[in-house]
Amino acid sequence: MNDFGYGYNAFNNMNSNYDYQLYLARQNEQRLLKKNSVTLGVLLLLYELLCYLSGRAALMIFAYLHDGELVNPFSRPELNELFEKSSIYSTTAFSMGYSSVVVFISVVLLLLTARSFFNIDLRHIYRFEKGQGKTIIRCFPAVMLANLAVSYVIAIISMYFSEAGITIPEADFSYTDTSFLAFFFQILYGVVIAPLAEETIYRGLTIHLLKPYGKGMAVIISSLVFGLMHGNISQAVNAFFFGLVMGTIAVSCNSIVPTIAVHMLNNALAQIPDIAEIMGSDTIYDIYLAFAILMLVLGLLVIFAYHKKIRLPKDEGCVLRHSERYKTAMLSLPMLCYWAFIAYTFIRSFISANL
Repeated sequence: MNDFGYGYNAFNNMNSNYDYQLYLARQNEQRLLKKNSVTLGVLLLLYELLCYLSGRAALMIFAYLHDGELVNPFSRPELNELFEKSSIYSTTAFSMGYSSVVVFISVVLLLLTARSFFNIDLRHIYRFEKGQGKTIIRCFPAVMLANLAVSYVIAIISMYFSEAGITIPEADFSYTDTSFLAFFFQILYGVVIAPLAEETIYRGLTIHLLKPYGKGMAVIISSLVFGLMHGNISQAVNAFFFGLVMGTIAVSCNSIVPTIAVHMLNNALAQIPDIAEIMGSDTIYDIYLAFAILMLVLGLLVIFAYHKKIRLPKDEGCVLRHSERYKTAMLSLPMLCYWAFIAYTFIRSFISANL
């Protein structure tokens, strides 16, 4: 065989070997990603189940302690009768206290399950390192500006739908009573427990499982899950864009401490107008407006100064094709079940708002 023939065969063999190794690498990456997708789907479904079961258990215990009645928490007629007897069940103090207990218990049980059965240890994502304080200070004004812009667009769209006779469902966090317990539990849930729980599950757990197979993909899917889990269109759109920013921060810092802080600050600021209205204080509301305007101006400056750095992380080091990674991550059986559950909550809230 001449030198040309030998070189040609060697080149073909090298190409064949490379193609085969690439094929094996893609198969292995897809297998591992599918495993993590299954784990993620199971844990997301488990969290919804834990919220449901712990909620029913908490309701049964409270009804027994408060009313001296042992009710079946899974019987709607018994619950309706219980709610009609006592007005306490419709107060802000009860609803926020109830939500605080349910979410806290559910997240703790979820993390224990993730650690015990799936060997997932999330302790490393809570570390605070030098420089994260600056990240929090820079990001909060930009996040507030983005929230305001998205909320404004959603409000306009909702107005047009409303004029057409279609109601876009929204969450109602307004105060129904002005007791100390109402303020306490509203702040406890909205400013402490909800941010901690949501960042742990949707920026911590979700990104942790998907990040090895694409940081950008992990941020986008975690944002989609975070948005849709709110169960209504208005919050879902806002939360999706909020999640994109939070996910990018979490990945760049390799920690959810900055996102927890930004989330808490964002929710705390959102509480002030309601508090000012209940207290009838124009001074508090004026201070809020002044601070909000300052944050918006600073947000514009931050975006102008760091716009080249504000981008989704790249999916580096992945051999699986872009479309295959998203398909594998989102379409495992448990994830399909989770999407179906989310779709059901959306449809139910939309129908309830328009009946």
